[in-house]
Amino acid sequence: MVPGLAGPAVPDDMAPLDAAAGRWMPYVVMDAVHLPAAGRRELPQLIRALPQEERSSRFAPKRFGPLTGGPGDWIIRMLRYRNLDWMGMAKTLVVVTPTYPSAATYGVIGAGRKELTHRLLTDFAALLGVDALELGALTGVLLSEVPRPPGPDAVDAAALLWEARRLSATQAEHVSELARSMRGDSRGGYLINLPGP
Repeated sequence: MVPGLAGPAVPDDMAPLDAAAGRWMPYVVMDAVHLPAAGRRELPQLIRALPQEERSSRFAPKRFGPLTGGPGDWIIRMLRYRNLDWMGMAKTLVVVTPTYPSAATYGVIGAGRKELTHRLLTDFAALLGVDALELGALTGVLLSEVPRPPGPDAVDAAALLWEARRLSATQAEHVSELARSMRGDSRGGYLINLPGP
């Protein structure tokens, strides 16, 4: 079973340490995807080297509206367990996949009022670090063809988000600053992965 998909509560050791760290997660990913491959691989190692802080409270992701418990809810919940809120999902997915809905759209997906298309499912799978065909089978959204594998930046972003669950807000801010300094780009902008020819 994929952590956070359905069923019993996710064990504490698989849940984010500090919900406040979620503020920094999109920025860590947005800077990381602009690094060379070696830099993208270095960030998770730096995260693992940080001391593990004590959990001060149980992680209980805030639910926004009446979510259905269906496939969209499951996927949004899995992304919440990567410490991403709706805005974090929007900012993160737009830099690593061709998916760029508004932040509010993730709430609509979670509430079951927007269909999980093949494109959405494939892009969610990339950021979650799971096989798209397996995620499709788990959610009942069967893909008609085998999707192309995610790009290396999406693979590295998924691994980075998974590792970053163990960070406190202070540590996450430090990693965000570190990722920005490693990027060395003073412009502060982010390239996005818009679909096109």
